[in-house]
Amino acid sequence: MKSMIEVESALALIHRHIVQPGIESKPLGDTVGRLLASTIRANRRGPPYDRVAMDGMAVNIGSSPLECYSLEGIQRAGEGPKTLTSPRAALEVMTGAMLPLGANTVIPYECFSRRGSRAYLSKGYRPKSGANIHREGSDHDKGDILLESHTRITPAAVALMAGQGLTETSVFSLPPAALVSTGDELVEPGKPCEKWQIWRSNTYGIHAELRRLGYGEGDIVHRSVGDDRESMLKTLSPLLENHSLIILSGGVSAGKYDFIPGVLKELGVVEIFHKVKQRPGKPLYFGLGPGGENIFGLPGNPVSALICMRRYVSTAIEGSLVPGEYPTASLSEDIPFEKDFSLFCPVKTLLTRGSTLKAHPLSLNGSGDFAGLGKSDGFLQLPSHKSLYKKGETYPYFTWIPPC
Repeated sequence: MKSMIEVESALALIHRHIVQPGIESKPLGDTVGRLLASTIRANRRGPPYDRVAMDGMAVNIGSSPLECYSLEGIQRAGEGPKTLTSPRAALEVMTGAMLPLGANTVIPYECFSRRGSRAYLSKGYRPKSGANIHREGSDHDKGDILLESHTRITPAAVALMAGQGLTETSVFSLPPAALVSTGDELVEPGKPCEKWQIWRSNTYGIHAELRRLGYGEGDIVHRSVGDDRESMLKTLSPLLENHSLIILSGGVSAGKYDFIPGVLKELGVVEIFHKVKQRPGKPLYFGLGPGGENIFGLPGNPVSALICMRRYVSTAIEGSLVPGEYPTASLSEDIPFEKDFSLFCPVKTLLTRGSTLKAHPLSLNGSGDFAGLGKSDGFLQLPSHKSLYKKGETYPYFTWIPPC
């Protein structure tokens, strides 16, 4: 019988065998959550012209402002520049418009009053040269790097790329994924559920996590199967032919109906490890299919499944794209733990005045208590070989929705 391995050993084995990403081009609207596979440079200066930053009137205040200006028209956004004809002339301007030629300041509407074609400055208001003007090139120059390769794409990044005239961009591809839930007790949400049954939940949480990583709604195949060996064989065999990432929920523990490890072996999957010295999630399985497919067998208990998904599957996918260190959080109280396992501790976090992330441990009623898990912001990874984790000590922190 193979012995359990430590968390870090499991992670090292996964990263050694993880499917390496390719590169694909995607429309901008389909890229949120994905990682850029190229550097984005500015196609022109930003802004590309002296831009009016506030509705009002554009004037040239010269050595000192006048108290009254003559309004000669409107400079609208989206039209070429007009010209001030004299030091007393003014043009009404709209936010985003090109600054009229000869103007050096913009006076907001609330700082002057209009009588016919004349504009009178408010009493006591003294405009300054350059006020309310977004100068050409003040954000960036042509050719400047706007987004580095391996940057996670946010809605703001999509807007930035669209602002450079792009309609699509290169991203690292994600492995075709299949989710399989196992268990005779599972019922699809929305259907009647007997007292001895439970509604299927793990694959919904796993699906949501994959969406966070950038998978599209139609990029993930779902299958469900009961605790029946032949059904498992029939379900998993075609998935191995078409998906390089297969995530199973349940069927990997030591029960009489936990057939997954044996079924995978029959299908030519090589077990890399099975069981990790951790709580929750000890039965975690990882194997390689005949074509190098990554197969993760997550425990069926909801807390175990979601924590293993976040800690192992998600970080493996992310790590194959952009490896990096994880943030840490400080314990708000002591945690005793006698078992010589790593402990994944669900926490509620708070950012203190000193910008320290404080983690408050949550007490869960076992690894099936996903009602308690739903109240957490994430979890801490507490190392093995310790019987007491002390208040103030910092540990790696994994949020459910990491910052982009």
